[in-house]
Amino acid sequence: MSTKYKKIKRVEAATQKTFREEIPSIYFSDKSEKEFQRYSNNALYTYRDLFKFPPKMFSNADLIDFGGGTGENTVTLARWGANCTLVDMNDKSLAIARQVFKRYAKTGKHKFQLSSIFDYKSSAKYDIVHCRGVLSHTADKEGAFKKIAGFLKPGGFLIFGDPNKAGGFQNMLQRFAVYYHSKSKDDMVRVSEKLFKEDIDRSQSFIPRTRRSIIFDRWVIQNQDDPSVDEVMSWLGANGLTLYSGYPPFSFPLIGDSVHHQPKFDISQVQGLATIAETTWLLQRYGDQENIKDLKEGCSEYAKRFSDLTSYVANFNSKSALDKAMFNKLIDAVDASFSNVSVLNPLKVRLSEFTIEAKRFVHLVQASNLDEIRKYILSCKHLFKGACGVRHVDFIAYKNE
Repeated sequence: MSTKYKKIKRVEAATQKTFREEIPSIYFSDKSEKEFQRYSNNALYTYRDLFKFPPKMFSNADLIDFGGGTGENTVTLARWGANCTLVDMNDKSLAIARQVFKRYAKTGKHKFQLSSIFDYKSSAKYDIVHCRGVLSHTADKEGAFKKIAGFLKPGGFLIFGDPNKAGGFQNMLQRFAVYYHSKSKDDMVRVSEKLFKEDIDRSQSFIPRTRRSIIFDRWVIQNQDDPSVDEVMSWLGANGLTLYSGYPPFSFPLIGDSVHHQPKFDISQVQGLATIAETTWLLQRYGDQENIKDLKEGCSEYAKRFSDLTSYVANFNSKSALDKAMFNKLIDAVDASFSNVSVLNPLKVRLSEFTIEAKRFVHLVQASNLDEIRKYILSCKHLFKGACGVRHVDFIAYKNE
């Protein structure tokens, strides 16, 4: 047994122990039909509107879900027509999954396999490989990605999601504080509630899990090795996969080749392209509305001048006239106005203020008691406010035929 495999099994055992004590994926099976419908409606929005992967894409598809847990994510895909194989190493979770499928998935052929990703063996290939929120908890996320990608048919789709390294930056600072001031799991629960009550409240408001399960999922779990966008894009290329869609989007809005353009632009080859998006994810606070408001204010004057210019020459035809003086006036106004556009300025200001708060927080964790740390957190403008970063990013890719 190699040293690498021993580490993999050691991390799996620790993860198994944590998630057997508090199963992180119980969202609706212990609740009402209304809660199930609410969760299903959100799944429809997620796959159709965000992933651009509507329900009909699952019809009659053979799907394997690695780390399927309680099946509460996968059962909706089964209801959309997928024949599902769930692979998970937690027997308690799979027992719940069987009941969830029995109750909510009345059609289709479904299987439940007790295994880790690394130990799973099958000659079967699938139309869809699904794995969300799992690989960060392994000791070899790249190796795990290669393993799951190997089960994909040519032309099939991979739906992969994990926390993002930058988006989870604030979560790592939280973990630092919790570990620094805890000696046991009960200590970790107490410290988490003391320092990050609002974050737990927010998580509960979105998905009504127990507070303890949220704390175990976020902070008690030992291995939380999140990838960057560049890492995931490199994994896609190495395994013969091409990006189809993703959420949140991470390409800067400067792409516009025609559909006939050759050669086709390959976004996976542009290292660092996602850095601006990841900076936004690192600083995410009260949601996209806040970010868009800042961007809109920085572009409003330019948008008007730009519209004036392009509208002036719109639908130009044989009966149209162009006044050179007016044209020059409009195009000069566009040029002058664009020099004042600074869409990244709000992000620059926020990042500068955030870095000051983060440095002070790290100092206080090591130098002060929990009351003082809590007092400082409450005084912060950016740190641990609202979303505390964008923690999860999804990628949908297809295997070239």
